[in-house]
Amino acid sequence: MKDLRCPLCRQPLQLNPQGLACENRHQFDRAKEGYFNLLPVQNKHSREPGDAKEQLQARRQFLQAGFFDPLKQRITSLIPQQTQTLLDIGCGEGYFTHSFANALPDAQVYGVDIAKAGVRLAAKSAADKNRNVFAVASSFDLPFADQSLDVVTRIYAPSKDAELWRVIKPNGLLVIVAPAENHLLGLRQQIYAEVRPHGAPVTPAGFGLVAQERLTLGVEIKEKALCRALLSMTPFAWRLAAALRVQIEDEGLVDQLDFGIYTYQRLDHL
Repeated sequence: MKDLRCPLCRQPLQLNPQGLACENRHQFDRAKEGYFNLLPVQNKHSREPGDAKEQLQARRQFLQAGFFDPLKQRITSLIPQQTQTLLDIGCGEGYFTHSFANALPDAQVYGVDIAKAGVRLAAKSAADKNRNVFAVASSFDLPFADQSLDVVTRIYAPSKDAELWRVIKPNGLLVIVAPAENHLLGLRQQIYAEVRPHGAPVTPAGFGLVAQERLTLGVEIKEKALCRALLSMTPFAWRLAAALRVQIEDEGLVDQLDFGIYTYQRLDHL
């Protein structure tokens, strides 16, 4: 965990029997589930920032059903085997992070999310709590030392370009996954009178695009519980009329998952 730094004074964090501490005696205890809370209270914009517990549980239920497995496998294949340090931003309940840790048995793998409920779930199921470390933290103020990470993954999560550039090593990689044009198009057409296509993400400042690809998967969901889980985890679920929600849950959903996968390399200058 030598890559972590104090979110209060920016000094390195060291392990102690209770958790982590810096030379200025800022102490961050390890929770019973194994995670650390590195989000200072003054940086919280609400009592419980991030996705709600119900959304995270729905996401876990849907992901464990295997619909995103091809995406998980493809992202994992893009990570170099020589990677020693990896950060998964917006890790949620750890579905992707655990896959990265399994594929990189000698690497230090971190997952951060602003939602404590998600980090709690992720840490609880981590196989090695010292090698696969989860923390509540902001992606806009990452608790990591300068140039400490070989690879950063950002799957459906926000971030700050300058922070990404700061924490990634020279020539290190950034992998961003974003919804592509036809992601859940059928569902969106039922919700919105006019559907706006998803666009490609803007290349982060200080990075150069080295590869991009698209992964499109047909999806048929027949089980009512899984339809409910999908609707609960999507960001536009709050726009869904109650009658339409009931109809989709009863009839099932046939649609497509459409992902854009973008790999960037850190440049010498921001």
